[in-house]
Amino acid sequence: MSEKTIEELEQENAVLRHHLDVATRWMRREVEESVHKISKRKITKMTETGRDDFLRENQEVIIGKRIQDYFGDLLLLNAPKETIEYLVSSEISFYNLAKNPSLDGFSVIGSYHKILDVWVEQMIVNQFRKFAQKKGATILRVNDPMEKALHSVITKKFILSLGRLFGLLRMIRNGEHLYDFGQTFAQYLDKYPDLRDMLLSDKFFLLFEKVIDSDVFGGKRHQGSISLSDTKNTRKWITGDFMDKDALLYQVLESQAVLY
Repeated sequence: MSEKTIEELEQENAVLRHHLDVATRWMRREVEESVHKISKRKITKMTETGRDDFLRENQEVIIGKRIQDYFGDLLLLNAPKETIEYLVSSEISFYNLAKNPSLDGFSVIGSYHKILDVWVEQMIVNQFRKFAQKKGATILRVNDPMEKALHSVITKKFILSLGRLFGLLRMIRNGEHLYDFGQTFAQYLDKYPDLRDMLLSDKFFLLFEKVIDSDVFGGKRHQGSISLSDTKNTRKWITGDFMDKDALLYQVLESQAVLY
């Protein structure tokens, strides 16, 4: 390798480092601004004591640092843009719930649900629709709930619910019979082996199973019966209490870098 080529590579690396440094500073400001904006809105719904405690304990800074330290700059940069706002919102709501355990955990769980819905749409379903349409998989041939749901996802741009996604992954893992749209989804995952391996791995799937089986995204959410205990468990499974990097959301955001 010539001296000139080495110099060129060093210059390119310096430019890349500069761009990364700029992006990192931007992301940190984004987290700080999101925490401040959402804090300002949400503390108006707290009790006077809760609001005073939140401000006195400097929770704005604590929550921002917690999110930043856990996920790091690169994962947050790769995340769908709504992720930070929903994470901030969930942590402020969790703080308020811990202060007032009689409240329902809907606001915390709702934020997690939105984060995962956005991820499923942007990183799985968007490309799956194109894949299915290119293969001509648009005609519903079987009176089956999963097939009907997938048909609507492909042809009407419906969302793929977390429950349906879990059901599909379970069927694929268990080698169960799949009809046309289910087979197309399995073929789509085969096209993206990194995504497929992550979704079907024990590390991801068994945590996902715990969340779905807990019913916090289903009946409990609709009935307004999400307890503090339910919320703590869900926070642990999804965010790892911002310590365990095997948690569901960390795995999800880590997968973004593979798919972009």
